[in-house]
This record gives sequence, structure tokens and C-alpha cells, in this order.
Amino acid sequence: MQKVFFSLVLMVVLLVAGCSRPWVNPDIPDATQADYQFDKDSTDCGIVASEQYPLDQDRQLPIYKKCMESKGWILKDPSDGIPLRK
Repeated sequence: MQKVFFSLVLMVVLLVAGCSRPWVNPDIPDATQADYQFDKDSTDCGIVASEQYPLDQDRQLPIYKKCMESKGWILKDPSDGIPLRK
């Protein structure tokens, strides 16, 4: 029984960690506002990147990242969730 409980807890923790956004914006402390702004900025940056390099995701990604960073977003390290700094 204890193994089953531990397995369930571990699964929930991994699911929650996997659902977290890989970008953070330290200028937006409110989570609801951050979610809204992220969706807007991500969409805008996706459009910019796809207009520059249609159908070439490998070339779109650096444009997308640069655009998101220009809007104040910082990409988190996927292994520990700590924002990556240059």
C-alpha cells in the first residue's frame, strides 16, 4: 500500500512539474496576468518568427527566443526550473 501511495504522489509531482511554463517574467508577479501576457507575447513572437522563416522551425526558434527575451521573459532551465541567465 505504501508503494502505491508513493508512486501516486511521485506521478502527481511529475505531472505538475511537466505542466509548468518554461518561461518566467519577473516583472509580472501576478500568475493570472503572467499567463495572459505569456499567451499574448508567445503568439506575437510565434507570428514574427514564422513570417521570417516560414516552414523552418529550426530557424524560427532563435527568433522566437530573442523576441520573448525582448518582452522580458526568461527561459527556465528544464532540469531545475531556475531561470537561465546569459
